[in-house]
Amino acid sequence: MRERDLANQLGISEAQFLEAFVGEHVERIEPDIDVFFPMLHEAGEVMALSRNVNAVHEKTGVYEKFASGKHASMVLGKDIDLRIFPKHWRHAYHVSKTLENGSAQHSFQFFDVRGNAVHKVFAREATDLDKWNLIRTRLEKTDAGPAFKAAAAVKPAETPTPEAIADLREIWATMEDTHQFQAMLRKTGISRHQAIRLVGSDFATRLADNAADILFEQLSVLQVPIMAFVRNPGILQIHSGPVTNIKQVGPWLNVLDTGFHLHLRKDQFKAIWLVRKPTKSGDIFSIEIFDDRDEQVILINGDRRGGDVSESVSQWDGVVHALPRAEVLADMEPAQ
Repeated sequence: MRERDLANQLGISEAQFLEAFVGEHVERIEPDIDVFFPMLHEAGEVMALSRNVNAVHEKTGVYEKFASGKHASMVLGKDIDLRIFPKHWRHAYHVSKTLENGSAQHSFQFFDVRGNAVHKVFAREATDLDKWNLIRTRLEKTDAGPAFKAAAAVKPAETPTPEAIADLREIWATMEDTHQFQAMLRKTGISRHQAIRLVGSDFATRLADNAADILFEQLSVLQVPIMAFVRNPGILQIHSGPVTNIKQVGPWLNVLDTGFHLHLRKDQFKAIWLVRKPTKSGDIFSIEIFDDRDEQVILINGDRRGGDVSESVSQWDGVVHALPRAEVLADMEPAQ
């Protein structure tokens, strides 16, 4: 059983589970990302893992072009592409596990104040373990750090007023850049899923429950390059490029490509949306999937990085517009 699942069964967080093994195969380190990421670059190829409750995003590569910021930092490597929100990085550990085949698995693991995983880095065969171990020495920590806090009670979302929805539609229609989307949500006080659900069918269309299966099948066949975003409060991890090897295992939809693995818990999908976001350079169409807590599982766009991408973006737009729509049930009592 994975540590995360066992911790859930025990009613504790994953970081609290690791705390029980400090002094054995677990060491505390300082969660100082301004030191960690530049040193990690020197260790060479590793695997980056970020997740939320229903999505796991794994990328293999080198941590390059780290840029520090008070509220947001970035890693802008060819393979590993991250947006980092430092205030959520409160606990950190180095973990050395002996696997069933007798080999050692080394990882750095970062958690928020509640002990929920924010980001993990795993050593690979090509990793320079001497440089890796310098990080352990440099960031060694003896005390336990800030106390773990229990998760705050989830407040039911308030229904937006007609005026707030009108403001939402007005701001949405005049967006010039997708980066304005979060600012729009803050200004209107409407959550992301609420906004998508309420903005109207000219901006957001709900898709059928099997739309994700069809989407990934088509992306694999046509080799349309995408950008796949998985986030939690502390990080956003991005894959850019095509997806090829799609496998369904139980409730999981998996991408198992060289250098990129993605795992999506389909049985927890509540709604799949095709979302149109206006920009100065034209409409951008996204697929956004939400779970039963109204949290985003994954966001997928066509890959718009660099050069003339009009052909690949046109392919992406064609694929997502062909996805089946959700059936609209009449909101009335059946005829007698």
